[in-house]
Amino acid sequence: MKLAISVALATSLALAATAHAGEKTNVPVTFKTNAQGHTIGAFGMAGTARNSADTKQSIGCFVSALGTNLQAGCEAQNAAGGYVSCTTTGAALVTAAGAVGPDSYIDFSHDGAGNCNSIYVANGSSNAVKQP
Repeated sequence: MKLAISVALATSLALAATAHAGEKTNVPVTFKTNAQGHTIGAFGMAGTARNSADTKQSIGCFVSALGTNLQAGCEAQNAAGGYVSCTTTGAALVTAAGAVGPDSYIDFSHDGAGNCNSIYVANGSSNAVKQP
């Protein structure tokens, strides 16, 4: 009986000690283009941009208030040094931009004139985190 309990306990401890890593995703800053080939937005992870081997990648959003007026915007630079940005005063888009955290996945688009028409933000455990 003692042997059976010891074997069961040893097996349980061995299984409990097995480490399993969670999903990890890296998404570099990537530009989106329209049918004419014009850059209309970007997507990527803030952590991936920060951890990239190049010194160019960045992506982020801001929210600004002046009195009762709110404005938001997003901007990105890819590994080649290309830059794209947009701004908005739309309430829903300002709210979305405000959800950006230090390790967010960000996807934004503009109308061709620099006015944001979509901002998507995802925060989750699979997002790449910034390293020093």
